Amino acid sequence: MSCYLSSTCYASKLKKHLKKCNAKPSQDVPYLQKNVNVEVESTSQTRSLANMPVPQLLEVIAKVNKIHKDIQNSIQEKLATHSVLDEELGNPAYGPATKKHLVQVSSILGLLQEYNLLQDDTCFVELGAGKGKVSYWLAKTLELLRHSSSSVLLVERASLRHKHDNKLDKTDVSVVRIRADIADLLLPEIDTIAKAKHVVGVTKHLCGDATDLALTCLMNCQSSGKDVTGMVMTFCCLHRCHWNTYVGKHFFEHVGINSVDFDIMCGLVSWAVCGSGQSREKRKNDESGLGENERYTQIGLNRCEKETVGKKCKDLINWGRKIYLQNQGFNCDLCYYVNSNITLENVCIIAMKANKEV
Repeated sequence: MSCYLSSTCYASKLKKHLKKCNAKPSQDVPYLQKNVNVEVESTSQTRSLANMPVPQLLEVIAKVNKIHKDIQNSIQEKLATHSVLDEELGNPAYGPATKKHLVQVSSILGLLQEYNLLQDDTCFVELGAGKGKVSYWLAKTLELLRHSSSSVLLVERASLRHKHDNKLDKTDVSVVRIRADIADLLLPEIDTIAKAKHVVGVTKHLCGDATDLALTCLMNCQSSGKDVTGMVMTFCCLHRCHWNTYVGKHFFEHVGINSVDFDIMCGLVSWAVCGSGQSREKRKNDESGLGENERYTQIGLNRCEKETVGKKCKDLINWGRKIYLQNQGFNCDLCYYVNSNITLENVCIIAMKANKEV
């Protein structure tokens, strides 16, 4: 027996196994450069709200409430659909969870269509592609449009089974998957990008600071001379954002938010999506009659008010991303792309080159 990282096989089969082994280290490739999309090393601290002094929390909440007044009602609902998924959405075999994902994909494709981003001779890059469901339906859409000069590039750092893009072997659209961390990714060095006239970025629930890494990655691609025409990116898990990778630092510094405030805000966003905001252990203790957390009494906010604060923190973090893209020469819209009963993480940004017409 021979062991290779996490894989084990017979020595006689090792040569064949290594050709397909997902556990083997990646070879040196021109499109990977360690932390090329990271400005500085992380100095963020663990943002456990339980360890934050109440006066400091209240100070940040007051800042958030004040700054948010300037952007309130700026995020509008824009529920789009695309006909390529109509039949799939009507499939009675699918349960609610599957259909919720399909509704999100349909809206993303609908927004790409509405903003005139489904053009030929374009490489569509899905960053954090997972199993490739968005790319699968995107390739189907491009095929229906007869955009045979377009391509789809999937970027995912994990090795996954049952990938949807494996089902696209007979499509006329070129579909390529690479395994890479977005922090290390040089898009212009990838052949699929180099051959395309335009580049469009797409994400679905890209987690935390991976969204900021993706934005930096696309802007670095633009700086290299490629035409990044636009993007549709949906957000997720803002509690996992970090100051060192966050692209909206200049906006926050302008409105008086520093790195410590930002870390606290990333903790506060959990109030918007985590129900009571209490851990399972805390809820169990409360049910056992051990009393309410005194800290929440000192903060003086009920559950609904805490949820509002969490949403405001999310809005401001996403607004900083919008300002960043605007400063890079893009027209941007922040919108709710699906209803909150589909997902609480229902905000996306649509960006287009300022000289491009819808």
